[in-house]
Amino acid sequence: MNWTLAHPLHDVDDIVELADSVFGVEADGILTRDRNIFRKNVTVTATVQLFDKGREFLAVCRTKPEHKKVVVDGFLDHELIESRLLGYCWFDRGGYTTYANEEISNAKFHHVDLSLPAKQRVRLINEMIDQHILWAHSWGIPVICSTSIRDEHDGFMRIHKKRGFRVNGSYAYIRTEDGMKGLK
Repeated sequence: MNWTLAHPLHDVDDIVELADSVFGVEADGILTRDRNIFRKNVTVTATVQLFDKGREFLAVCRTKPEHKKVVVDGFLDHELIESRLLGYCWFDRGGYTTYANEEISNAKFHHVDLSLPAKQRVRLINEMIDQHILWAHSWGIPVICSTSIRDEHDGFMRIHKKRGFRVNGSYAYIRTEDGMKGLK
């Protein structure tokens, strides 16, 4: 597995496909999904972070590309097997409550390929949380918030609770400095 910042030329279509095909139904009946709008927003964020890493954070986890030996016209050749998107995470900043003046970094998405084994999904979510904490710390954002709109969010919130987040329903909060203490 390999984590990288999302690239606007190489990762956008896979992010859109994973989000829409696996998680898109969560918004059905409430929002009218539009893949082109999502593609535009992913592309803009991935492009802007090339120049301004403190505005938003969008990262992907992929399998490592492999080379496979194949025979073409009687000659041994190598074929590159593309990497597969395992998950991605997207965080922003600039959130505030109406009763405090401390900036909050909100997690927009923690998406993993649901066909992966449960242990691998949990490990990916923990790695996403690590990245959120480190990114918020790097940019001086004092509070982190993670939410879920999914019906099945108990496991996701349980991971956050084990990490020291305060969980209220489908919201999990932590002070970034406390999250840093919990990093391994």
